[in-house]
Amino acid sequence: MTEYSYKYYDDDRLFTEEEIQLLKKRALEEYEAKYPMTPAEKRALRKWVASGHSVYEHPGSRYICLYGAYPPRDFLDVYRMDREIKQDLKGKIRAEREQYLKEYTGYTDPPEETPESIAWKQLPDPIKDRIRKLERESFYLSMFIAQEGLWTESQEFLNDNMDNPIPFELEW
Repeated sequence: MTEYSYKYYDDDRLFTEEEIQLLKKRALEEYEAKYPMTPAEKRALRKWVASGHSVYEHPGSRYICLYGAYPPRDFLDVYRMDREIKQDLKGKIRAEREQYLKEYTGYTDPPEETPESIAWKQLPDPIKDRIRKLERESFYLSMFIAQEGLWTESQEFLNDNMDNPIPFELEW
């Protein structure tokens, strides 16, 4: 459902607080006209916007982590998802609830030790630290590429160049 975000309106240099609230109110009216919702959903959405948020922001799920979720979810998406999960969890014991949430999020239990995990334990700490740093850099670069709308182009570039040797030596 998310089409765009009004977060950039929070910059005081561009708009006054009254203008920001007016824009958010207008977005709420357009959103309510565009998407059908129950009276309870409409009340919850209006309360969310009245508390200073945009209709396109999400409050965070009560049950699962949505940080970096793609596609991004807006308030109504998360509200409906949480209500569905709450209904599905009703009457379940703790172990059943945990299993349901694992299945819902696609979580799988960690595999037993493999030759690769044993080899990792045998690496010297400086090598492990360098690998962890490269993994973090790769993660944040991927997040930046996705946020800038360049994900498809980056994947095409990788597909075209992945088999080419790198033009420099890695220093460990």
